Order: sequence, then structure tokens, then C-alpha cells
Amino acid sequence: MIGSIKEKITRYFNEGCERTVLTRKNIAASFAIKGITILISFILIPMTINYVNPERNGIWLALYSMVMWLGLFDIGLGCGMKNKLAEAKAHGDNLLAKKYISSTYAILGLICLGLILLFCLVNPFLDWIKILKTVPVVYAGEVSALIWIIFISFCLTFILNLLKMVITADQRPAIASFLDMLGQLLTLAGIFILTKTVPPSLVSLGWVTGFAPVAVLLIANIILFNTRYKAWRPSFRFVDFKVAGRMMNLGVKFFIASCSSLLVMQTLPFLIQRMANPVEVTNFNISFKIFSVALNIVGIIILPYWSSFTDAYTQNDYEWMKQTVRQLHRFFIGLLAVQVIVLALSPVIYYLWINYWMKDTAGHLDISFGMSAAVCLFVCALCWINTCIYPLNGIGKVQLQVYSSVMEIILFIPAVWYLGKAWGIVGIILSPVVVYFPRMIWAPVQLHKLIHNKATGIWGK
Repeated sequence: MIGSIKEKITRYFNEGCERTVLTRKNIAASFAIKGITILISFILIPMTINYVNPERNGIWLALYSMVMWLGLFDIGLGCGMKNKLAEAKAHGDNLLAKKYISSTYAILGLICLGLILLFCLVNPFLDWIKILKTVPVVYAGEVSALIWIIFISFCLTFILNLLKMVITADQRPAIASFLDMLGQLLTLAGIFILTKTVPPSLVSLGWVTGFAPVAVLLIANIILFNTRYKAWRPSFRFVDFKVAGRMMNLGVKFFIASCSSLLVMQTLPFLIQRMANPVEVTNFNISFKIFSVALNIVGIIILPYWSSFTDAYTQNDYEWMKQTVRQLHRFFIGLLAVQVIVLALSPVIYYLWINYWMKDTAGHLDISFGMSAAVCLFVCALCWINTCIYPLNGIGKVQLQVYSSVMEIILFIPAVWYLGKAWGIVGIILSPVVVYFPRMIWAPVQLHKLIHNKATGIWGK
């Protein structure tokens, strides 16, 4: 019996075309690592809330989301480098690969230096209590210090995260997931120590959550660029700003196409903070964490298909693409059924996961069923979009995404304002669903046309 199961598993991971086998192995490895990461994050949330209280936790989430807007300054360089690096690797051109990596590190380093100088000039004139609007004045000192910690740790992560792009270009995304897991694990250990040794403080929380991942990435950069990626190790001697143009051509398209997603995900906590209060930010984060398990699963399964669709489309393997899309759609339907069950059980999950462990000093969280339903719908929409968009990105047809992203950016804030006024917190959370609705329609249509070799005009760009 055991031998038969082992034989079936061996066949599953070794039989079939090379593209399918590689995809299966990447998915399996990522599932194992991501599963541990998700488990750590589920432990981390109640521990963090217990340490600082729901209000402080909401303030930290809102500030963190604001600083993440600076990720837009990447302007697609990371994705552009990843694609060009994969091409250089395929051709065995280590010198060109070294130039791509060195130049990207240098450019992002200069961007971060400029951001730090600008922040030093502007920050003295900013009143963060007024910007956040609903934060009690008693937290003013902690907020002023926290914004510096988050900003500096972001800039360091911004640069060091390029290593994950290098690893992905080397077709080893599981290693990148492993680094994320180590960062989460170190953060968990740090917050646990804080709960035993340091009084509740946003500053202490900021140091741990900001610099634990930085420490992991810094050590990983040093180790990997001196071992596996020694031939690609970045160097000032190999900085060539001419190659940046090659990376930017495709990178800018991916950047614009993903702008609306980045804007929505990093703006929602801040908007909830301003239009409601810090505790609602914490409530949203907890609800999103539960339902986004599905989003993580979709990411694990879909990401390896990006390069697989590139390969299949290049080789005109339409039959493989049709079969894969059918499998992905069946998987999504099953995922919807699971999300409905999670929604029905959400009050019990909140109690067992959060409120049962809450200290009396931290209070208890009251997450409405309306918020849970809105978050569930929001996450399901994202899952459907990713199921269609990742294959499109692999095929390289992103022009429609560029146009759609621009319209979504224009409509998002008005939609939040109108629906937030009409339906409160539920309206704010549902705003992205309304804005994304056209994408949810045209993306599967475009994918269908492409895999059936019927895409013409804008559908084929």
C-alpha cells in the first residue's frame, strides 16, 4: 500500500512534459514553505494585538500601508530585471546577467537615497496625527518615531528584495518563499520576547517588524552572492545604465498594469483609518488574513504557470494551455465553495483565534458579519483576477491591463468616498470589487481568445 502510494507520487512529479513536471515541483515546494509562513502569521496577529492593543495595532498597519506606497518608485525595474536575467541565463551570458543585477541594485540604491533625503526635508513639516485623522494625541510621540523606523526599514527592504527576483529568474521561487518564512519566524520570536520584557510600544513593535526581515534578506544576499550566484554578484564596476533601458521597456508595462493592485492593497488600511478608526483597521486585517489564505493558495499554484505559459505560447502549444486553463477554472470553483464555508464559520474562527486569547487589557474585537462578507467577496474577486491575469502575463499580452489599471486608479478614490459614505466600512471594502469588475469580465475573455489563437486587435497586444 505504502509502496504503491510512493510510486504514484514519484510518477506524478517525474512523468509528463518537462514544463508540467517543473511546475508541479515548484508548487509542492512552495505549498510546504508557504503553509508554515501562513501558520506563523496566524500566530503573529493575536500576539501582536495582545502586546500593543487593537488601537495601536491599527495605527501601525495604517502607517505601514502608507510607506508601502513608495514601492511604486520601483517603476517596474524588478520585474524587468527578472525577465531579462532569465533571458541572459538561458543564453549562458553571465557577464550580461551581472550587468543587469549590478545596474538594478545601483538604480534602486540611488532612488532610496533620494527618498531618504526628501523625507528628511519634508517630515518636519508633517503632522502625522492630522494625516491619520482618528489617532488619539496620546500616541503622537510613538507615531513620530515609528514613521522613521518604518521608512528606513522599507528602503533597505526595497533594495535587498531584489535577491528574490534573482532567485525567481533562476526558477527557484521556493527559496524566495523560504526567505519570507525566515523573516516571519524571526519577527514572531522578536515580538514574543517583547511581550515578556518590554512595555507596549509602537516603537518596539516597529523595530522588530521592520528590521527582522531586513536582517534575513541582508544575510541571504551575502551568502547567495558568494555561493550559488557568485558569477552574478553585483559590483560597481559592472553598473551599466544603458542596460536599464532594456529592463524598463517591459518593466514599465508590468509596473503600470500592477499599479492599481498596489494602490488598492496599500491604501485600504489608510482609508479605513481616516474614515473609521484604528480598531477597524485591525478588524479588517484580521478578517482579510482569514480569507486571504485562499489568495495565498492561488498565488502558490498560479505563479509557476507564469513561465510555463511563456514557454507554451512560444511553442504554440495551445492544447496544453486550454487544458491548464480548464483545470484552473475548476480549481477556482472549488475555492469559492470553501470560502463560503469559511464565511459561515467566521464568527467561531474569530473567537477561537483572537478573542479567546485576548488579555483583559487589550479588550475584545467585534468583527461584523457584514465586514466578513465584504472581505470574502473582495478576496474571491482577487483570486479570480489572478487566475486569469498570471497566464496573460506569462503570454506577455499586457496592453489591456495597462489601460484597465489607469482607469481603476482614476475611479478607486471616488468609489471609496461614495460607497464609504453610503455603506460605511463595508462600502470601503467593496469599492475595489466595483472598480475591478470590468477586469473580471475582459481578462477571461482575452485569455480564451489567446489560447484558442483567435486574439486580434487589442486582444492580442
